[in-house]
Amino acid sequence: MKIGHIALSVSSIDKSIAFYRKNFGLVCREKYRHPELGFTIAIIKKNNIALELFEFKKHKKLPQYRRDLDTELKTLGVKHFSLEVTNIEDTLRRLKKNKVRFATGISTFDSGQRYFFIRDPDGILVELMQARK
Repeated sequence: MKIGHIALSVSSIDKSIAFYRKNFGLVCREKYRHPELGFTIAIIKKNNIALELFEFKKHKKLPQYRRDLDTELKTLGVKHFSLEVTNIEDTLRRLKKNKVRFATGISTFDSGQRYFFIRDPDGILVELMQARK
């Protein structure tokens, strides 16, 4: 079994497609507009990663209490998704150069695996983890 895709509700599909393409190389493969229902869907992919983006004309912003990493992790529900990278330091430098918003700096799990969190244009948490050797 494997994950088919991860769905994200975003304020602007075009802005999110540009963010995930520029920073992670995901490319829009499908886009469906449903004006009668008030939303658009886009599927962006790279290798075995697929994100399904939803843009609703009438949407609610991410609540304030979910904008703090510690508070967010303590709130029930899906918290973030993680992308493995081959070089955590290079990824950090590239994302800083691209002026991505960081939620944390690099930390290390007890297992020795290194990671950090960023936020996408809508404040959604994305974890970057050093791939295991």
